[in-house]
Amino acid sequence: MADICLPMPTAEEAQAAFGIGFNPDNTLNGAIALAAAGDLAGPAIALMRAVFACPAANAKLREAMILRTAARLNCIYAVHASTRIALNCGLSKTDVEALTADDPVSGIDPDIVLIARMADDIADRATLGLDLLEAAIGRWGVCNQPRFAACPSP
Repeated sequence: MADICLPMPTAEEAQAAFGIGFNPDNTLNGAIALAAAGDLAGPAIALMRAVFACPAANAKLREAMILRTAARLNCIYAVHASTRIALNCGLSKTDVEALTADDPVSGIDPDIVLIARMADDIADRATLGLDLLEAAIGRWGVCNQPRFAACPSP
């Protein structure tokens, strides 16, 4: 994999995306890079917060979600960083290739395919369709953990 050197978003862009409590010293550079995604930064960051709060999302599924979201939002820095993390979390090179391709994800672990479809829906429409929500609930159940303070109530 070639080294990629991209400028990080400005402090103002990151502050706008993460909100008033943003602390760059406690935030991964890959997450900060999402601030450069413009109006899609908010939904991408909200998705990351939800994924990390859900106990059903193990490291492999979390990285699949993050990698696919970064690829769909064309956040090259985040794709580069997340690819290495994904491989370390147990995703195969085939999984990573499928998650970073422009085409819909298919032909790999069905859980990863579902995660990718959810990431696509959120990245493309800034929402999650009822069919995908029902599929996720059917697969993993409902998370009854408290929400992050930064997550808005439905």
